Amino acid sequence: MDTTSAVAAQVAQSRANFSIGQIKQQADAGKQIADLLQSAVASVPSSPVKGVNVNISA
Repeated sequence: MDTTSAVAAQVAQSRANFSIGQIKQQADAGKQIADLLQSAVASVPSSPVKGVNVNISA
């Protein structure tokens, strides 16, 4: 493999790693929001209309 190909492969790998990191960060943020909403719903006093048909799972 020549130098140009090696550099291009390294750049592609770096971009892929960055993209995967961004996707994971967004997934983690979504999970935190879902957990926050779940705990908020759990802390509401019981009532017949308390989120009966709401799906907040991530």
